[in-house]
Amino acid sequence: VRRVGDKLYEGEKEFRFLGLAAPNLQANENQLRPDFSNRFPDEYEIRDLLGALQQLGARATRTFALSVYSPKDGGAPVYISGHREYNEEAFQCLDRILALAHEYDVRIILPFIASQSFATIRGVDEFAHLSGKPGPFFWIDPGIKADFKHFLSYVLNRKNTVNGVLYKDDPAILAWQLGNEFGSYSGDRRMDYGIWEPVILDWTREMAAYIKEVDPHHLVAEAGGCSREALIADPNIDIISDHLYEYWNRMAGRSTDLAALAQESWKACQGKKVLLVDEFGLGSTENVVSLMEAIIDSGISGGLLWSIRSHRRDGGWYYHNEGGTPINSYHFPGFSNGHTYEATRMLELLRKRAFAITERDLIPIHAPKPTPVLMQNGAGLTWRGSTGASSYEIQRLSGERGEWQTVAIGLEDSVIADAATFEASAESAFPLTLWYDASAKAGDMFSYRIRGVNVSGATQWSEAVTVKY
Repeated sequence: VRRVGDKLYEGEKEFRFLGLAAPNLQANENQLRPDFSNRFPDEYEIRDLLGALQQLGARATRTFALSVYSPKDGGAPVYISGHREYNEEAFQCLDRILALAHEYDVRIILPFIASQSFATIRGVDEFAHLSGKPGPFFWIDPGIKADFKHFLSYVLNRKNTVNGVLYKDDPAILAWQLGNEFGSYSGDRRMDYGIWEPVILDWTREMAAYIKEVDPHHLVAEAGGCSREALIADPNIDIISDHLYEYWNRMAGRSTDLAALAQESWKACQGKKVLLVDEFGLGSTENVVSLMEAIIDSGISGGLLWSIRSHRRDGGWYYHNEGGTPINSYHFPGFSNGHTYEATRMLELLRKRAFAITERDLIPIHAPKPTPVLMQNGAGLTWRGSTGASSYEIQRLSGERGEWQTVAIGLEDSVIADAATFEASAESAFPLTLWYDASAKAGDMFSYRIRGVNVSGATQWSEAVTVKY
């Protein structure tokens, strides 16, 4: 994808998109096993996310920033594991993501580092600590800048272990983003914006120029924290980024009219640079849909609703609550536990507009796949879900002969419904037991099988699991 003025092009066709951000595509943040063995998504989890995005009509998504080591995280594996040290296991996960992105026709926006210090993610302060310096030195210390360029060079020049493609040559990457929300750096630490904005601008200019020197073929997106006019004027910046949230704007006393805010940003970029609203949401359905319509009707190149999470390999889903709001992570195709924020309706409204912005006819949802994997979990059952399944059916067999009997229909595997439930759920409680056979008695022995269902069809029945009570 290339930039011409304020537009993106894929070949001779303008490249535009609507979709969802996938902040755990490159590293699972919540519900980690005690041994961290599910820290990095496996192929099933990656395909589940990319397959959901594909069915939603998304041509692009955005990961979250690459994680940095902190002793506060109890040994959780990260991408940047030490001073000029990088975790091969983590990058092999990213290799797989980029290789599979070609198959699903979903391009990746990858932010390098977070301004925040989120648990198991961390960011610029922790990067500075790896060099033995205080956090703010990240922006100004020549040695730390050289360390960050070392990291950039490692990423840009990496050869994918799955398909052999150098990252800097890989069309699966839509853009390199300098980081995540640099604009929050000063405010989060109660530092003077007036002092730090010029510092962050100088850092941004230097790193954008370095990226373009090493990789002149990919687009570079800024991460805020400094003068937008200066970013628009910088020749090494291709994409201006907006994060528009009804909830956070209301908390800060700012306008919550997301469409109007996007249009205002577009006026500043029009004719000069590409604009992406690469995070938006946490608001009413009507407000968010109005923003999507504004993106489609303007020249804004794309937008990503916050945010989508995948199925777990060992049953159920990954969950994340957004700042204590009623809005949790979206699970495709939407489930009844998201009724308070109209999750199913929002995903369908987004899907229609994702096809519209790319001038494609809306196609039916595919039948779910792959076949689910049923597993015993404590006194009940859980299962590895099927992408696109809106519900599940379970059948039971008594003994080695006889006929399978349907004992449950309409089962959902997304079950955590609100922030309070989420916050009260211990990480060790996952995976969740999704179904109990209430009619089973001590001494019974039954075999069970399951299939996923949606409006377009059903999967094959799973392999049977036998349970002795």
